Amino acid sequence: MSRVVGLAMPRWDLGTVGYVAGSPGEIDKAYSELFLRCYPTTVDMTREMDSKVSCIVNTVRRGLPIGSVVFLLDPYGIANDIGTKYGIRRELILNSVYSWFINYLRNNGLITDSDAVELDQELSMLIRSIKARVGGSASMVAGVMATIVMNRRVKVNELPIRIMDVRNDVINHVRGMISIH
Repeated sequence: MSRVVGLAMPRWDLGTVGYVAGSPGEIDKAYSELFLRCYPTTVDMTREMDSKVSCIVNTVRRGLPIGSVVFLLDPYGIANDIGTKYGIRRELILNSVYSWFINYLRNNGLITDSDAVELDQELSMLIRSIKARVGGSASMVAGVMATIVMNRRVKVNELPIRIMDVRNDVINHVRGMISIH
């Protein structure tokens, strides 16, 4: 096990998925820096107290020993829009969205077969597609990353977090799947 990967989507209504990766020691250090230094009451930084958000932002700015990406995925928004428009069950569209996302992560080397993957509860359905477990430090850190970029008081461009908007790619994939059938 060379790397630990965390994936989290603490708020389905925001549609952001946090991704973090590092060695087990790096993930533990990032967790300690965020949770044992700042003591957040939740991983949802849009609902956290200002003082805790400020501590988290300063800690992230100083640098954590992990790679961080936030994906603008919006699976439920896509499922609702396309499902309503084409009369397709939301569950089928969600499966297609998550299938595309897992393939994207694999094809870009963000997840490999040797990684230990941790998911939050919202993404637990991915266990059908990848070897993973629910819970853990990496998924909690990923949850913080997924929501800190959505906090209106935070200047996202000052954080060392890459933001990837993949919504159009997902929509095109799902629409392509619909036109095939």
